[in-house]
Amino acid sequence: MSVLQAAAIALLYVLARSAFSAGLGNAVLAQPLVAGTLAGALLGDPLRGAQIGGALNLATLALTQLRYRLTLDPAFVGYVGVPLMMLAGLTPAMPEAGALFASLSVFSVVLETSRGVFNTLVAHWADRFADEGNITFVALLGVVPAQVWTVITGFVVALALLLLDAPVLNALAVNVPQSVQIALSITQALLAALGIALSLQWLLQGSSFAYFLLGYLVTPIFNNVVPALLFGGGLAIIHAYLARRRPEAKRETLVSDVLPAEVAPAYTPTRRLARADLFASFLLWMFFHDASFNPERRQNLGVATALAPVARALCETLEERIAFLRRHLTLFNSQWSLGAVVIGATAALEERRANGESLSDAEIIGAKSAGMLLADALAQALLFGGSGAILVALGTHAANQGSLLGVALFALVQGALVLGLGAGGFWLGVTRARAFGAWAREQGWLRPTLFGAMRVGAWALGVLTPTLVPLRFGDEIAVRLGEVMWSPQASLLDALLPNGLPLIAVLSLWLLLRRRWSPITLFGLCLVAPTALAITLALLGVA
Repeated sequence: MSVLQAAAIALLYVLARSAFSAGLGNAVLAQPLVAGTLAGALLGDPLRGAQIGGALNLATLALTQLRYRLTLDPAFVGYVGVPLMMLAGLTPAMPEAGALFASLSVFSVVLETSRGVFNTLVAHWADRFADEGNITFVALLGVVPAQVWTVITGFVVALALLLLDAPVLNALAVNVPQSVQIALSITQALLAALGIALSLQWLLQGSSFAYFLLGYLVTPIFNNVVPALLFGGGLAIIHAYLARRRPEAKRETLVSDVLPAEVAPAYTPTRRLARADLFASFLLWMFFHDASFNPERRQNLGVATALAPVARALCETLEERIAFLRRHLTLFNSQWSLGAVVIGATAALEERRANGESLSDAEIIGAKSAGMLLADALAQALLFGGSGAILVALGTHAANQGSLLGVALFALVQGALVLGLGAGGFWLGVTRARAFGAWAREQGWLRPTLFGAMRVGAWALGVLTPTLVPLRFGDEIAVRLGEVMWSPQASLLDALLPNGLPLIAVLSLWLLLRRRWSPITLFGLCLVAPTALAITLALLGVA
């Protein structure tokens, strides 16, 4: 492979991972079927690239549907793995291919961790501008620094690996100690735990704490986020209905087990979002939803960037701008197309709050957290488990028959679905939230709905905790005691609380936040603790 070919493929990888793919990055350009075809075209054999990429794509989709946590970025598979396999004459079924992807996984973890740590630093930097009410700088931080970092690191790493052959790559990966790999994975998990803990600061009030714990505990029973979320939603609806029937509950408010939002004297809709504001919000979300994706709060900067036009239109005072930015720099994690429904609905909720509706920060964050989880689960099933899997299978079959029409069909149909669902979903979120808000206020159901939404949001964070915080060492960290290998997790932690490390991590960080530890201090702790663990493991020879 020439340097020019490798550079062109590396640029394609950067485009798939950047914010400038018009919302088609993860769903189309990053999928190995498309990536393998494009990389193969640059190497002179697009059909071979499509065949290898399609086979790998089917494997990654199957693992995604099984909720298997992939350590290898699919775009990395397509733009780096497929060309190396082509040059080495490998097929996905060969043992050498498995060794190659094990090596790529090591470098992918290093790249993703460096990118994640940088973007998390940017997120904390944005917090400082949010405290000043600076909407413009928060939006710029959601776009510029992370994109520069993505271009530099993504291009350099992809180019360097593409210029190596498989044996050299394997040799380099073997020299990366397992303790370092464990530390990098723990760093990402702890940062995710911190992001959840930051959201829980807003949501854990009254019975919301019980909802969070129950959401965490029932997730293994359902083994799927949709029924788990629906179950939690059902409990919250019953809870809200019973609370609404209490004798002291009034039409305009709901006496609950937490301090309710202040009651506005009347709802006077004098501020209204213009269509231009909403359209700008949609475009910003479409392009920059993953621009500063970070392991701590995921798409929080993408949300703040997308809602910047809404904040400018609705927030008249410095205090309003500060509160707006703070509540929208919390954790958000959803596939962008159906996640656009949540962004549109959030804009409508902010419009009602700006006009005097008694919506608290916790209620808006809770509704947003519940919506993001449901939207992401539905998008994964529809776009990746449904249409995506079918189209990838058709594209792979056509490639094996000697045609690239299946690849073109996948790109066109999947792209149309992603963009269509995104645009339609955003406006659906706006219009339905406006209509429901008016109906709920008239019928006396607004307070009960928000009462339930906050609790479903806490439940959703409990459901997400095992997925976003995959702290499980298993036999990776084990100590030899005579002839027996002793694993601290299997022998001790799991005996006390099965799969309890994620919950312990989240609640520990939440308690430290309640004790006035600053988020940036805890961010540093999430970096230092895994590093210290890696050094200790290396010195002990455990991993």
